[in-house]
Formats: sequence, structure tokens, C-alpha cells
Amino acid sequence: LASTTGIAPPSASGPRTPEAQTRESLRQRRTPNVALLDQDGRLLRFYDDVMKDRKVLINVMYSVCSNVCPPATRNLIEARRLLGDDAKGLRFVSMSLTPLSDTPDALRAYKQQHGIGADWTFLTGTPRNMERVQRALGFIGSDDNGDTDDLLSHSAMAKLCDERNLRWS
Repeated sequence: LASTTGIAPPSASGPRTPEAQTRESLRQRRTPNVALLDQDGRLLRFYDDVMKDRKVLINVMYSVCSNVCPPATRNLIEARRLLGDDAKGLRFVSMSLTPLSDTPDALRAYKQQHGIGADWTFLTGTPRNMERVQRALGFIGSDDNGDTDDLLSHSAMAKLCDERNLRWS
């Protein structure tokens, strides 16, 4: 049909419902599908490869932080240990606030320094892509003048995201 009329055929599942359209709009705002790199230098799409259909605990950090990041990382490691079997199916993700200096090698060294296993993903990327994701998730805001938060004065906040059920806390 598309080749003769220029009109794409309807999808096999029929027209998209208002609920599906709302869900997709929210997904695009909350979880942009931008390209990022993990601690091993693998290219990942934030939505497709990190978030889609998963429960994810996300925090922000930078590898040379000497203030909030090390204790926040220790707290997340301890929380994971205390969760025991309940942590199965929960993906831990740490995102760099300083992507120009937090190369995959720097993130891998940070993981090793803190004794973090292979099943915890650390992400970096272009400053634009990292800021876009962190802003969408609410880690970065703006003041009344539209100025972006000082990224290095960040909190130890972590966000629990259940993408499948559209729950964020």
C-alpha cells in the first residue's frame, strides 16, 4: 500500500489508543533514547538498553568527587546488600555529572575502587546527552533565572524508576 499510495498501512495492532500515546509522550520526556557509553565503552541507548521494561535505581556521581559521591555509593552498595534477593531484577545505574573527564576508563576504575560488580552500570557520554537525560529524570533543574544547577553541588539522591509501570520516585 505504501509503495503505491505513499500512505503507510495501519499497524497490525490497530490505531494507537490515547493511553498508548500518553505513555509514549511521557516516555520520551522522562527517558530520552540518546546514545551513551558504559564503563566498558559500549554504546547504549538510554531508553532501549538501560530503561525499557526494567526497574532501575539511578544516581548521579563523578569519579573524582571527594564529598557526596563516595558515601552515596557506599550507601547504595549497602542498600543492595540489605535487599538481598529482592534486589534481583533491579538494575543499578550511576550517571556521570562530568562526562568530559569521566571516560569509560575512569568509570571502570571507580567501580573497581569501590568493589562494585559487573552488574552495576556506569554511564557517560557527550555533555549534551548526559544533561538531557539527567534533566529529564529530575537530577538537574534551573533556577528562576533559567540558570542550570551547579552540577558539582549535587545531592546524594537516587531515583527508583519502574519504566514498565511508569512509576518514578
